[in-house]
Amino acid sequence: MPYKFEHADKTSHFDIVNNPEVVKFIHECDFMMEPSEEEGEKINGLFIDVPETDEALPEKVIAIDGSYYEASVQNRIPSTKIGYVKIGSLLIDRRQYRNLRVLKSRFVDPFRVAKMQENNSPITFPFPSSNIVLKGKRNVRDSFRYALDKHLYEHRTIKDRPDSSLRTTLFHMAALRTGELGTDDPKRLRIHKCPSCGHRQVEVYDIPDEQYCPNCKSSVYPSDCLRIWEEVTDYQSNASAFTRFMNVIEHIIPIHYIRIVREYYSESFANILSNLAFFIDGPLAIFGNPAWIHASIMRYLYKINSELKKYGKGSILIIGLQKTGHVAEYFNLIADFIDNSRIFSITDDFRYNFITPNHEPSSNGFGYETYYGQDFLLKTGSGRTFVFALPYPFASKTENDFVTEKTVYSNYDCLAKAVRLIEDFECDLYENAIVPIALAHKYTAISLEPGAKVLDLLSQTGIKSATSGG
Repeated sequence: MPYKFEHADKTSHFDIVNNPEVVKFIHECDFMMEPSEEEGEKINGLFIDVPETDEALPEKVIAIDGSYYEASVQNRIPSTKIGYVKIGSLLIDRRQYRNLRVLKSRFVDPFRVAKMQENNSPITFPFPSSNIVLKGKRNVRDSFRYALDKHLYEHRTIKDRPDSSLRTTLFHMAALRTGELGTDDPKRLRIHKCPSCGHRQVEVYDIPDEQYCPNCKSSVYPSDCLRIWEEVTDYQSNASAFTRFMNVIEHIIPIHYIRIVREYYSESFANILSNLAFFIDGPLAIFGNPAWIHASIMRYLYKINSELKKYGKGSILIIGLQKTGHVAEYFNLIADFIDNSRIFSITDDFRYNFITPNHEPSSNGFGYETYYGQDFLLKTGSGRTFVFALPYPFASKTENDFVTEKTVYSNYDCLAKAVRLIEDFECDLYENAIVPIALAHKYTAISLEPGAKVLDLLSQTGIKSATSGG
């Protein structure tokens, strides 16, 4: 690392470029390659025509997107930080959306677009980070754990109903776990180990009271089951912990909404859910220590969709949209070879051969421990390309021949509706963007200027106020 105000030698890279060991290393690597003309034509043959449907599209769409930022609390001590995670839930009424365009032109009324912001419900989660300890707590990690659990418990759909909290939804997900950590009881869950002493399988309950490890008597929190605390450090950036939390909460929120509708509107839930769609920014996958939740989401959605079928309804429409990443990059490479109005369900063989070179793919299939949705490549009638995912239509990955069945188009009863909805929301705001995600990102993203500066000032002001007793 350079000293402050020290500038790097602008010719130092020559030693690296001309190093024969570096050249040899690069030649020994496998990586994504742009296809030849012949390969492009073969890949185009793998795509099928976009399926068609006369089913009505959902009129209500919820887009979920998140961002995070670490703010320094003092300019002279930049390593002392507070973290902010912001999750946006933007509700779009498609009837309102259809009225955005001016006189049926390709332009939209900016005032009507701005009015849609009124339906945005962002949630901001502040966290102690590097060198910040909450009063009464021993260290940054314990402070982070306390704050995380408190946020989930206090964020409720109905303020005076604790059972409408995000934390209760977490209990429902934990109850669906298999193996020794599963409880099959949405009012209790098991933490794999106490964060303080390592005591195994600590059981906690969905109650407001503080709970303790039976071995060391230290505080334990239901949200410890996410294991995000394992990535929290005292004196360095906790960006990885914020990323994990943001990732998992983006996927818990749609399940939370579905749970609330199912439990609080038991007589009309089928009609409500069949008229609702979700867009989630990114793949339908959860990474890192909280990845176990992906399997619980699969089981929960399968259960809900089975109930909907009894009422003659299709599966809940949940769409993960990937704007960046390996798959999106590869699709950009082959886009010119693909005909319009075509779609491809990505197979593991295709992924390992063209997108992610891997000569020893998992026998259980790609994303076995992280993904709960199947990726599709779509080129619309207008020529735009989209990488999107739909939830796997199975209760688990141990059923049938999962690796093969997950790619079968006919297994996804909402595939045609998903394509129509994406095409309905195509926009020119960003490359290959759709309106819900673009707007959710616009109202959620914490820009480096001036958004991040405001958070820096807010954090600094709050710390000064606390230390002065104000």
